[in-house]
Amino acid sequence: MSLVFASLDGGLRICVRASAPEVHDKAVEWASFLKAPLNPENPEQYFFHFFVEPEGVFVRDQEKRLLEIDFDKNHLDYERKGHRGKNELIAKALGVAKGARRVLDLSVGMGIDSVFLTQLGFTVIGVERSPVLYALLKEAFARTQKDYLKSYELHFADGLQFLKQNKGLLEVDAIYFDPMYPHKKKSALPKQEMVVFRDLVGHDDDASLVLQEALTWPVKRVVVKRPMQAEELLPGVRHSYEGKVVRYDTYVVG
Repeated sequence: MSLVFASLDGGLRICVRASAPEVHDKAVEWASFLKAPLNPENPEQYFFHFFVEPEGVFVRDQEKRLLEIDFDKNHLDYERKGHRGKNELIAKALGVAKGARRVLDLSVGMGIDSVFLTQLGFTVIGVERSPVLYALLKEAFARTQKDYLKSYELHFADGLQFLKQNKGLLEVDAIYFDPMYPHKKKSALPKQEMVVFRDLVGHDDDASLVLQEALTWPVKRVVVKRPMQAEELLPGVRHSYEGKVVRYDTYVVG
């Protein structure tokens, strides 16, 4: 993955900011995790600012654009009303009619698809390799009042390495992968959050390698989310479930 605004050692130009005494310990923990200074004297020198407040955490960039994950505020439509349950394209692609119930999501991102999958009744294990997004997700899962999200299992890891290290150790029925590409539009995000999101995560340049490794897992299906006009990530798509903007390419493994 190529990180925008990253140093040569992979560190983001980010600082942690917190002023309330009651969140000091949490701020120290996240500063250590992000390898970022806490309340630096020169915050204007950092492109991203990770705020730790009593009411939650969020990120702003130098242009004051906001990135926040809060499943209960639902500002990103986490609580989808009127969904079609097992008839949703993503559910069909993952093989819900074939008994698929446990899903490994290799690129959680803002958690929009992962949370929707839990709404649809799937048990989801999520992997996110952006440290900032992981921190935002971790806090959001810890704060949520939604019971169906309490059992969500979130891992901070590189998807490719996670696959290699956990093959045969996790019982999942299907793998879901939504890689980032330069041309991909995250239309579910408001404009300002989409800009910050892109700047944080960069592009999944190793997407084909991740998919190649996923196809070696003992699962029934591997599903890749793609823009409608994009080429297949790898040959061998068995079924393609097409929506208006995106499609779900399904590789049948076992």
